[in-house]
Amino acid sequence: GRARGGRRRSPETFVPTNPAHRRLPRRATPCNAHHMPPTALLLLLLGLARSAALQIAITGSNSGIGASASKMLLERGHSVIHACRTAEAAAEAVALAGGGAPMVCDLADLQSVRRFAASLSAEAPALDVLCLNAGVSPSRKAEVPARTRDGFEETVGVNHIGHFLLASLLEPVLTRSEGTVVVTASGVHDPDAPGGTVQGDPATGATLGDLSGLGAVDGGGAVMVDGATAYCGAKAYHDSKLCNVLFAAEAARRWGGGGVAVRAFNPGLITSTGLFRAARRDNFLSAALFSFVATSVARFSQPVEVGGARLAYLATAPEEEVPPGSYLSAPAATSAAATVADGFGPAAVSREAQDKELAARLWERSSAVVGLGVGV
Repeated sequence: GRARGGRRRSPETFVPTNPAHRRLPRRATPCNAHHMPPTALLLLLLGLARSAALQIAITGSNSGIGASASKMLLERGHSVIHACRTAEAAAEAVALAGGGAPMVCDLADLQSVRRFAASLSAEAPALDVLCLNAGVSPSRKAEVPARTRDGFEETVGVNHIGHFLLASLLEPVLTRSEGTVVVTASGVHDPDAPGGTVQGDPATGATLGDLSGLGAVDGGGAVMVDGATAYCGAKAYHDSKLCNVLFAAEAARRWGGGGVAVRAFNPGLITSTGLFRAARRDNFLSAALFSFVATSVARFSQPVEVGGARLAYLATAPEEEVPPGSYLSAPAATSAAATVADGFGPAAVSREAQDKELAARLWERSSAVVGLGVGV
């Protein structure tokens, strides 16, 4: 089976025009290789092939688990492309990770996504792994949604629509590399799971309905994916994560035949990331107390490094461990497992996330919203 994000080859590191990126050294065959017995030499070469550097693009790598994963991946000899909202954020990502190539990819601006994809497609020798990791979470107090540059509700616009376009545009590059797409989803996509609703209120749980509100622009109509005209920030975030899980499943079905492996995962509750920024603004003391109890007392919130390790693992794990179409999660919220061997393994998704017809309709609707041909 394919080991980690793509076809094995001599690594070539993508270096954009920005000189902030340091070229990673090519791996060399050990000087004593020619004196080894044939069997030992074969085993050595197989080991080198499995550990060859990968070209990995990560959205939202300037903070949270994206920053943590980037640092880990660079330390292991991989090449990281930081796809961040602004040039300043990309430069921050490079500083935090200790290297990588800074590039601008504002998921709230589809033109920015197209520019990034075009630049990467033209300049990068290959792309082994695309990590769709960036995310935003709105205030629960918000009565009207923030909007993307294209007029979409911001949470679904960034977390799903922007990522959908990005992955679709880069699919040909990933196909050439027999690459991997990693989707940072969440357990809150499931209304029946812990955190899937706010205080048990079913109105805050993820459900996409007829998709009539997906891609709706500001105009006094639908503000939620299911067509609702009343805004609910918590539901918008939960809906966006359900979109992520459905996208991963449908992309695995559509792209698997071309050699692109798609896998999704639940990073777990991590209260120290930027996703809790709005909650801290809403009620700082309450958010701080919750974070302390969740992290230090009940321990159902994990340090950001655990989420980073999970993302890094999904980006590099061989298909024997994480087959295409997988959705991985920890066995319990208190678990710090980050590999299949440790218990970070296949998990069930929500009833709605298992709806193949809904996944197909979401794909077609998303294609139309971003201006791609139907069936792409």
